[in-house]
Amino acid sequence: MSLEADIFSTLGSLVSNRVYPLSFIQPNGALPVWPAIRYEFISVIPYPTQCGDGGDATADTRVQIDYAATTFMAMRAGRLQIMAAMEPFYPPVRFQDSFERKDEVTKTYHVSLDYIVYRSSIAGSP
Repeated sequence: MSLEADIFSTLGSLVSNRVYPLSFIQPNGALPVWPAIRYEFISVIPYPTQCGDGGDATADTRVQIDYAATTFMAMRAGRLQIMAAMEPFYPPVRFQDSFERKDEVTKTYHVSLDYIVYRSSIAGSP
């Protein structure tokens, strides 16, 4: 599966499959029902081999996962659910950090969680 599909299958059940790449805004311009998750790939670090690199299939990827809910306590609970769901993620991940904020426009509470996905760990040694 692709990294996108893996993220969706790991986190989708937490928010009734409201997991979106890059933006919460829907194709019709509306916002989703909350809570919802969005993700974006912040950076990709190629895994070097003797023959170059394995491209995106073996690159380590920094992923930001944003969770939005209508209350502060729901956002805090969602943060813990995401962290628990990501623990057994494969390929292995490492939690980097998180930060919280309130979106005054949408009247929602957000938490951003930063992960590194180590796809290079399944590529073998150089």
